[in-house]
Amino acid sequence: MWTLAELSKIETDVLRRGIINTLIMESNLMELLPWETIGQLSTGVVRIQDLPSVGFRRVNGAYDSSDIGHFEHKVENISLFGRDIDTDEAIARSKNTIEDARAIQRRLVTMAIAYSFNDNFINGIVNFDTPLVFNGLRKRVDDVYDEGYTNQKIDCALSGKGILNASSYSQLFLDKLYALVYAIKGHRPDYLLMNGKAFQAVNSLLRREKLLATTSDFFDRQIETFMGARLVDIGVKANQTTEIITSTETSAGVDGSDEHTSIYAVKFGVGDMTWGIQQFPLEVKDMGEIEEKPCFRDRVTWNLGLATVDPRSIGRLYGIIPDASS
Repeated sequence: MWTLAELSKIETDVLRRGIINTLIMESNLMELLPWETIGQLSTGVVRIQDLPSVGFRRVNGAYDSSDIGHFEHKVENISLFGRDIDTDEAIARSKNTIEDARAIQRRLVTMAIAYSFNDNFINGIVNFDTPLVFNGLRKRVDDVYDEGYTNQKIDCALSGKGILNASSYSQLFLDKLYALVYAIKGHRPDYLLMNGKAFQAVNSLLRREKLLATTSDFFDRQIETFMGARLVDIGVKANQTTEIITSTETSAGVDGSDEHTSIYAVKFGVGDMTWGIQQFPLEVKDMGEIEEKPCFRDRVTWNLGLATVDPRSIGRLYGIIPDASS
C-alpha cells in the first residue's frame, strides 16, 4: 500500500518515475492518496452497520446474548484509465526542437490524466451516460447522507451573504467549517478541497483570525492547513478553464447559475476510511514504433477506482459564497 509520493522515492525506471512525478506535481490528491493493489476489477468492502447491544445482569443471572452486530457489504469497482501517447516519427526525429518531442507529449498527457483524476475524484458518477468512471466524493456524500449520516452534508446557510461580507458572517462560516471538520472521523480530515475563489477567501479569513498554519509538501512547496487539514485548490479540468468545483451552484448545492460553491472534506485510510484501489500499479510502456502508422507510442495504463468504508471519512459544506458580495 503506497502513495505515489512514497513510490517516487524508490522508483528506478526513469520513464515511469517521470510520469509519477508529473502526476503528483499536478495533483495534490495523488501525492498522499494511498493505493491498495487488489489484482481484480472489483473488491468487496465491509462496513459496520450497527453494534450489538450490551447490558447488565443480576447476580446469578445471565447476560443477554441474542442481539448481534450487523455488517453491510458493498462492491467497489475498477475503472480502466489511461492513454496512448503517439508522437509522429518525423517530429520525434527532428533535431531543431527545444525539448524532446516525445517527452513533451508524455508530460502533456500525464498532466491531462492528473486533471481528469481530480475531476472524477469530485464529480465522477456512474450512470447511463458515464458508465466508465468511478463515483466521486459528491455522489458518495449524497449516498451516505441518504443512508442517514446527515452530519456529512452541511448547509452553510448564510442567507445569500458572502463569507467576507461582514464579521458576523465570517464567524458563522467558521462555525460551519468547524462542523465539517468535526463531522469527519477523528475530527481531522486530511484535505479540505475547494475551488480557487473559495481557497483565496478561506485563506484570507483564516489568516485574519490567526487560524491558518503552514507546512511543506513533497516538493517543498508551502501549503496551508486548518486544524490539521490541508487546504487544497483542486483546480480546473483538462480544458484548463472549467472549475472542477464550480462557483455556479445553487444555495441547495446543485448545479445551476447562482454564485454558491462547496468545500469537501476527506480522510484517507486503506481498509477503514476512503482510499484508492488499483488493479495493478501504474504502468508506463514504451511501445516503440507502431505498425499502423509512422508514430512512436507510449502507453500509460492505470486501472483504478475509489473505495469508502466509513461514511464519516467524507463530508461536504455547500451553499458558500466566497467573496464579500450579496
